[in-house]
Amino acid sequence: MDPLSDVISFLQLRSYRVGGFEAGGRWSVGFEGYAAIKCYAVTEGSCWIAVEGAGEPKRLRQGDCVLLPHGRPFRIASDLALPPDDWRGHFLDAGEGAVVKLNEDVGVAMLGSHFQLAGWQAELLLDVLPPILHLQAQTSHAKLRWAFDRLREELTECQPGGILIAQQLACMIFVQVLRLYLGEGDGRGWLFALSDKPVGTAIAAMHRQPSRRWTVAELADLVGMSRSSFAARFRALVGDGPIEYLTRWRMLLAGRGLSRGEPVSKIACSLGYESESAFRTAFKRVTGRTPRHHARLGASA
Repeated sequence: MDPLSDVISFLQLRSYRVGGFEAGGRWSVGFEGYAAIKCYAVTEGSCWIAVEGAGEPKRLRQGDCVLLPHGRPFRIASDLALPPDDWRGHFLDAGEGAVVKLNEDVGVAMLGSHFQLAGWQAELLLDVLPPILHLQAQTSHAKLRWAFDRLREELTECQPGGILIAQQLACMIFVQVLRLYLGEGDGRGWLFALSDKPVGTAIAAMHRQPSRRWTVAELADLVGMSRSSFAARFRALVGDGPIEYLTRWRMLLAGRGLSRGEPVSKIACSLGYESESAFRTAFKRVTGRTPRHHARLGASA
């Protein structure tokens, strides 16, 4: 798999919900903090969204999409000056796939999904994302608009198997939003580094062969750069040096193996460590816990 697919595969999507709402006139709904990633798209009309600690509110217009990755409290409203209703009054009893009507009027329609994540490895992705990721309609890709159109159809037509299709579309939308953000962003971290040809090529190579005893010189030669220039470019974009990144990636792979009950000896060998003790030392340094402790946590999850 490519590096983005690799990391997303670690997110352990335990469950996700899909649905939407329609509203008209003046309205405001507040949501408390939550342990999930939420994604919304405006399919009709416009409204405001304000995320706690994320700066000025943003105006969402038809075709816009937002991703909220950090679980901060937020409000969605036609007018943010209105006292917000508690979300429970509208959505708590709504079934999976329901499109809730906040009132009798319809001026705004939104679709949404949320993903409940498990695993400390999710931080590799979430730590590089802002509190709110806003993709405006004029920059949204046709594939994203197609996915939301299909999602709306599945939620409103209530065909057999519709909820399952809607859930899979929600996953597709999540990945597509990340891809679009990657294409237009200029942030720092491994996610943005994937769009840089030399550094992205090096990351992909390490993901393909995590057990190889890579050196900075070998990676630099692979991408046609001098060792010093490559090392500086990698650190500037990723925030870690190439070997530090490789070690972190190995520990993510190791964590998955430990959670599945694989023996330490097998994991250490598969990741290129000459001894179990060397692997145990690296795992404790990167994760802050011993392999045995991690395996116990995985078994009890």
